[in-house]
Amino acid sequence: MILSFLALCPFFCLAQKVSLYVGNNLVEIPAQQTQSELKPGWKIVDIQMKPKKTCYLWGEHSKQITDDQRPVFVIEPGEGETLADYAFIKLKKHKQYRQIKEDILVNNPYIRIDLNSFNIKPEGDKGFVVQPKDAMEKGEFILVNLLQKPIGKLGDYNVFPIQIP
Repeated sequence: MILSFLALCPFFCLAQKVSLYVGNNLVEIPAQQTQSELKPGWKIVDIQMKPKKTCYLWGEHSKQITDDQRPVFVIEPGEGETLADYAFIKLKKHKQYRQIKEDILVNNPYIRIDLNSFNIKPEGDKGFVVQPKDAMEKGEFILVNLLQKPIGKLGDYNVFPIQIP
């Protein structure tokens, strides 16, 4: 019984929570795990080229669409996290999936949540109401903790996908 509880502990440790105002309702955005594909590099004589890793989310669009280009989020960082660890990354759209351009999160162009780019107000004990000061670009985005540790052998991430109309 103890072993089964310990096996489920990683699922309980995902304490961060992200919600979005749609109309006047607060809707929780479920975390989604990226999927990764590793393509081996070429081997020429005795030289092995570096393999290429692709991180993506399945589906043409995110299931969560914002009302406008200045959405209002409520973010509750997890234990040991700060709001400054979070950022928006724009995804590259393909026919059946959305791709993160670089496999390492901090190597992607991102919009960090800080006082220069966002209006931030405290909400409850550990939450924050966050709204961009300027309109966000139209497209598919993920809200992600840039400092999170990759999951599994291929290094997947937990992300919160949204679509800006």
